[in-house]
Parts: sequence; C-alpha cells; structure tokens
Amino acid sequence: MRRLSRTPVLAAVAMLATSTLTVSLLAAPAEAGGRKTRVSAALSATATNPGGAVVMSGRIKDKGKQKRRVVLEQKIASGWRTVGKTSSAKDGSYAIAVPTTWFYSSKLRTRVKPTRKLRGKASRAHRLSVVPAYVPGGSPDSWDTLGQSLDRWNPCRTLTYGINTSRATPDPATVSTGIHNTIALVSQATGVRFKFVGETASNPLDKKWKRSDPDIIFGWTTDAETPLDLGPNTAARGGYDRTLRARDARGRLIWEAIDGGVIYDLTDTATMNATEFQQLTLHEVGHVMGLGHVAATDQYMTAGAELYYLPLQYQAGDLNGLSKVGLQAGCTKRVRYRGKVELRRVAPVATTLD
Repeated sequence: MRRLSRTPVLAAVAMLATSTLTVSLLAAPAEAGGRKTRVSAALSATATNPGGAVVMSGRIKDKGKQKRRVVLEQKIASGWRTVGKTSSAKDGSYAIAVPTTWFYSSKLRTRVKPTRKLRGKASRAHRLSVVPAYVPGGSPDSWDTLGQSLDRWNPCRTLTYGINTSRATPDPATVSTGIHNTIALVSQATGVRFKFVGETASNPLDKKWKRSDPDIIFGWTTDAETPLDLGPNTAARGGYDRTLRARDARGRLIWEAIDGGVIYDLTDTATMNATEFQQLTLHEVGHVMGLGHVAATDQYMTAGAELYYLPLQYQAGDLNGLSKVGLQAGCTKRVRYRGKVELRRVAPVATTLD
C-alpha cells in the first residue's frame, strides 16, 4: 500500500483479550440406561457487547439427589462444541458463564453427562448475539474473498504469530503495539485464537518457511531486496503463502492456509505514525485471513486511500467477511485429493493507494 501523507482520523482502540474458547467438537454421548432426566435452561440475556456478563442457568430434574456434570455447548457450522463446564447443586440447579469475547450470533445449550444410573440429556437451544459496542459503518455486503472460493485458515486451531523487528520502522514498540491491537480485533471479529510466540528471525512470504516458524510472520524489507514488488508506492503485501486441500463444514473442497504474513516496505512505514501503521495493518491482516479488496471506500478492505480516514475498528462489510472465515463457519479438515496431498502457493496481495 502507498504511504498516505494526510492526517488520519484518530481513534482509541482497547487491547482485547484473544478468545479462550475451547475449539474441540463434542459429539452427543450415547444415552445411558436408567432413570429419565430433564434439563431446563435459560439465558440471562439474548444480546450483549463483547465482555458482557451472560449466564446460562437452569435445573436438572431426575430421580437422583446428586451433583451432575453439566457442559455448555455452542453451535457452529461443523457441530456443537464445548465452551464451558460446571457441576449442578444437589437440588439440580446450575449456572454457567457464557463466553462473550467475540462477535457471534449462534445457539447455545446445556448438556448433562450420563452416569451409570442416570441418563444424559440436552436442554433446548437458545440464541445469543454478541455485537459491537459501536455502530459499524457501511453495508454488510461490502466484502469479498481473496480467490474464487472461501479459502481460509482452520478457525478451530490456535494460530501462532511472530514479529521480526530487526528492521522494523518506524520503531519496534510502535509496530508491536499496532500488530497486537490488530490481532486482538481480528480475534474478536472471528473467534479464532491467536498466540504470540515472540520475536522471530524469519521473514514472511519468502518461501523459506520452516516447521519451527510461526504460522503468521510480520517483517520488513525494501523493494530492492524482495521479488514481491514493494515499490515504488506499495507499503506492504499481506496474505497467505502455502495452502493445502481441505473440506469445509459442508464438505466442500477448499484450500486451507498453513502459513502467511505481512511484509512491509521499511522505507514507506518509516514516516508513519502509530495510527497510520495500524490502519495499514488492519487492511493487510484482512488479506492474511482471506479477504480481498472491495470497491466500498468505507471499509478497511477498500483498495483506496480512504482507509486512512477510518477509525481503528473494522466496519460492517469487514466484520461480515471476517465472520465468513471465522469460527462460526466451522472447522476445516485436510484431505487427500485424487489420492495425494495437494499443496498450492498463493501470491500475497498488494494495494497501490493514490
């Protein structure tokens, strides 16, 4: 992206904790023989903002007078997954805090684990929506994918990321803060968990990926030192590099990203302030997650310089696109295609801003 010399709109952004939701799928256990069990459940709210306190509570009714194991499950495209656990009181009452760290609108239910004498049972499902505390601008339809299919990372695994600050501009502290803030916003928008693994000596998108490297790498170079074409007015390129054949939650063949990152032109970012750098990073990490450019100038995935006038928050189209490549879309599963493992490389995206 080309460096913009105009003053951007300043906006504060809070550091957001990455989601700690458990991503393992939970198959419905077989019903044990024995006494019948009934489970009631109700949400304390049907909509909230991130971090809002929401509780699923209810009562277990059976012939026993013992504590029962209760799990809270959330529905995503690939099935029900466990997001909380507790034990009921002897009178059958229970309450479980519902995770609200990311944007979603999905069903939740509780399930009582079977015992040797008592049956298991799931409650009726209830829908909860976690929505932004701000009003996202633009149309939710203003988003697109990088390719012709919905290629993406597997949102059910934790993605690692590292930063190579050896040549970072404008300075290591500024870029680290901007990258961490961006990753937190992406996690909030997608439900994907990220883990920062620290400083790395590797460079992104250089086709020298090693097993010890983070999944996503941020690094700096110059146009003269890379074949990726960062000049004369392109400030960065972002995306994923290698992809493998996989199936999505609906069984469709897609390409699953296995490594990627953002490469910045150190000459262009040298004169950016903290806000401009994060605005650029919000756009580039959108590419890393699988989003392409859009014509709408009120979205971070715009191909124009207007992104430098946006607040440090993803907008309506950005958020909708990120949800399509996030946890609600369900887990992916790598497969052999036509009897072999297929590997494909994808060129990272660059945007020239006038």
